[in-house]
Amino acid sequence: MIKIVTDSTGYLDEKFRKENDITVVPLKVRFGDKSYREGVDITPDQFYKLLEESKELPKTSQPSIQDFTDVYKRILDEGNEILSIHISSKLSGTFNAARMAAEHFGTDKIKLIDSQHTSMILVFLAEHALEEIKKGKSLEEVYESTKALVPKMITRFTFWDIKYLVQGGRISKAEGLIGSILSIKPILSFTNGEVKTEATPRTWKKALRKLAEYIEKINEERGIEKIGIIYGTNFDEAKEFANKVKERIGMDVRMQQLGAVVGTYAGPRWIGTGIQTRK
Repeated sequence: MIKIVTDSTGYLDEKFRKENDITVVPLKVRFGDKSYREGVDITPDQFYKLLEESKELPKTSQPSIQDFTDVYKRILDEGNEILSIHISSKLSGTFNAARMAAEHFGTDKIKLIDSQHTSMILVFLAEHALEEIKKGKSLEEVYESTKALVPKMITRFTFWDIKYLVQGGRISKAEGLIGSILSIKPILSFTNGEVKTEATPRTWKKALRKLAEYIEKINEERGIEKIGIIYGTNFDEAKEFANKVKERIGMDVRMQQLGAVVGTYAGPRWIGTGIQTRK
């Protein structure tokens, strides 16, 4: 049997994870001298409360090689094969930790995929892999098919306050200063696995309008297979945005709250989208 392993930045729904026996290896977030395993020791709501109360930005860290080794050993010992899907290797050392753990076993029963994204994209890739597994495909076939989907994935974010991005080192202090002075609400993407500035609207309203227009353009040019709206603590605002997107493209739009690791750099109030295109 092929089993899926992923990391906590996918924020997989617990029911979905349990029904499909998916193993999630957590990243960690540290406030001062106290460390939490994302999704295990701390929920998104608990994290954002601590974030708002903390005077310093928390620190995030990847799982250790041993964390992955322990997970892989258990699954292999049960007679299974593994497809391990993870956050972009250019955003976190998680993928490399998984790779080194896999190399320890010297087996072709473990395949790794660098999603080049995070959050909703990990969900879409896991869903596709599960469909292929249910068709009776081999590990190699599931791996190749799922990996081929990565170029069809798109992520965009816009942020109410870019101070978290600046403090977390995701954009330069110079860009952060300009953004603060001009009240810029940047729209960022993951392009080739890295964070890239796509636009710099000066108001939140304009940023959301531009994000919605971009989604509509993608649907017209490439077609949208799946789409989700992702957010921090601002569910009502994100839901309103999702409804507008649904009206524009005429299809269901999922909702996903992201927690500690992404929230460390995004802050409490932000909205993004994860998209799987048809071509």
